[in-house]
Amino acid sequence: MIRSDARLKARGALEFGVDLDAPGALHGVLIRSPVAHGRLRRVDLDRVRSAPGVVCAIGHAELAELLPSGRGATAHPAFPAAELRYRGEPIAAVAARSLAEARWAAARAHLEIEPLPIFAQIEDVFPDWPGAGEGESEHVNAHVLARQGDVEGAFARADRVVRGKYRTAGIVQMPLEPHACLARVDGETWHVQSSTQSPFGAREDTSAILGIPEEQVVVEASWVGGGFGGKGAGLLEPYALLLAAAARRPVKLQLSYAEEFELSRSTLPSIIWVESALAGDRILGRRVRLLLDTGASLPGRDFATGYAIGFIAGPYRIGAVELEGYAVKTNKPPFGPHRAPFAPQCVFAGESHTDEIARAAGWDPLEFRERTGWREGDETPLGQKVGPFGLQEALERARAIRERWKKELPAGTGLGLAVGFWSTGTSAGGEVLLRLTPSELVVETVEAEIGSGSVIRGLVAVAEEVTGLPREAIRIGRTDTARGPYDAGVYGSRTLGALGNAVGDAGTKLLQELARRIPGRGELRLEVIGGSCVAVRNGSRVTVASLLTDSERATGGVLARGRHYGRGGEILAERVLTGGFYAYTDFTAAVHLAAVSVDRETGQVRVLRYAAIADAGRVVDPPTYRAQVEGGVAMGLGEALTEETLWNASAELQNPGLLDYRVPTILEVPPIEVEVVEGFLGAGPGGAKGGGEPPVIPVPGAVANAVADATGARVRELPLTPERVARALKLL
Repeated sequence: MIRSDARLKARGALEFGVDLDAPGALHGVLIRSPVAHGRLRRVDLDRVRSAPGVVCAIGHAELAELLPSGRGATAHPAFPAAELRYRGEPIAAVAARSLAEARWAAARAHLEIEPLPIFAQIEDVFPDWPGAGEGESEHVNAHVLARQGDVEGAFARADRVVRGKYRTAGIVQMPLEPHACLARVDGETWHVQSSTQSPFGAREDTSAILGIPEEQVVVEASWVGGGFGGKGAGLLEPYALLLAAAARRPVKLQLSYAEEFELSRSTLPSIIWVESALAGDRILGRRVRLLLDTGASLPGRDFATGYAIGFIAGPYRIGAVELEGYAVKTNKPPFGPHRAPFAPQCVFAGESHTDEIARAAGWDPLEFRERTGWREGDETPLGQKVGPFGLQEALERARAIRERWKKELPAGTGLGLAVGFWSTGTSAGGEVLLRLTPSELVVETVEAEIGSGSVIRGLVAVAEEVTGLPREAIRIGRTDTARGPYDAGVYGSRTLGALGNAVGDAGTKLLQELARRIPGRGELRLEVIGGSCVAVRNGSRVTVASLLTDSERATGGVLARGRHYGRGGEILAERVLTGGFYAYTDFTAAVHLAAVSVDRETGQVRVLRYAAIADAGRVVDPPTYRAQVEGGVAMGLGEALTEETLWNASAELQNPGLLDYRVPTILEVPPIEVEVVEGFLGAGPGGAKGGGEPPVIPVPGAVANAVADATGARVRELPLTPERVARALKLL
């Protein structure tokens, strides 16, 4: 079944962020810091302004005159006044008639910078686990600590204690399209079209940075050429708007692909310690320690620490748990979310450790997970009750696949299992507006399709089910933040959950309104006959056109607004000792199996087969859901085997491009078996669970466990490059 955007994309007929243009538009370029840490003594833009084609050049000194009266000094201004926090930080910007002229002019800026000490890695800040009082360091963005039960007593009573230290690398989101936007300033309205996953999020960030009321900032999303979390917040929009205000002309600002690597909020490197106290097949206690490199992220904006750390403990019944994490500020660019923010890395550590403790206790890893895994009604370490959870059924499916593979695959093949879980993000609410015209149903939203199908297909599928109209008669109508209903954004497996529920709410209201206009009783549905929308009730058919009021004819149709603001679960506050932890909305299991071969001379890992068993709740659109699972596995294989950002001691990215940053090709993605577990209902429409994040979460853990099964050697650092595997095999 072909998606409605497929042919348009194949013909190049859609306008993405990189395609944006306007009459008289200028091209903007950022003037960026050449050092990772320094004190800015002087910014001289005279030579920039005198360069050919330049219309304007701006820095911190120009902010006060460009922004509304009294709003030049915000808490976090667009351009730094003194301290430079990371290499590539925007110091100034230039707009010129052409991109080539803007780039040439930007290189002529004269900067006087006093070097300051560089903290490039976590170990530069904390060589080991932070000692008492170090949590108050200026290098700490966040500190979280939670405890359940008698952890010390659990370790004292244990028959066996297993410990492991794990490292994970930074990952770039790798969208086909880099960040791009087109800005203009019309009177008091600051308008920007942007390749963004979250128009209202970009509006909020832009408003905060520029000190302009949100109602004066209008964000309109273009089609998005991939986001994977990297386009969920404001990035280029404030700079483009400042240039447009200075030039009094539209300005387009777009990252090069090297800049996309350097500035696009890639995910976070980490060091993770896990230790577990065992007695037979019981986990008496588990202690988790996390140091998370956030780059130059602003204090208070880090969500990953308190949310992701729970994934390290895993979906297991554990007698006592202690979770502690520090978000550590370094002189690298601010990091951010990547598909399932930091969960694959956490699960790599947690599932590698779970395999180790199962084998240490003499248990089959799958059976150990069956014995200890959550069931509905169990309690998380923070005291939340586990809701409908398909983990046990998914493990049964995994057992059958594993037994079949053992018969089919050659000797020496390593088989690895990993379990992950996620939560459908419906608590970040959303609203939609349905407009029923005589010929179609329009779903009006600010959100753009980012490639996953959650907007262009998922919302349409819900509207089909609720109203009865065929997909051909339902269209997504995109608008901007000034005119459209509020939504938090397309991220976090929340689109179908939150906006889908809003579509269902609006669709129900729409049918109820039409029912009031048609005499009789019974269910009302919509059909299309001869190109016209028709209301059907008790066998009688009435055209929608005949049901419209005069005002509805003038405005284009019958309107119905739907909204959904879901409630998350509740955690026990007394277990949270420091910082913020977060409850889950629902519980979505993912159980994966990987079959690998390992070259004993080079350490090269080849994934031969892969199986993903997905706890879906209820699948709304099977082809789209399956594509999400397959895409998540392919992305996870990159995280497992090849992808990592490499930073030197000067906090300079060494591989900002596809020549040195390796992503899997289609030849490296094995056959993927997908099985879906339904019936354990979640927070989405009709019990659907989020499908965007769960498929990527267990992949690094499954591959790492398969490598250990094949070789007997454990690699505790991502990615599992040939060199790291070879070292584990004592080949180097």
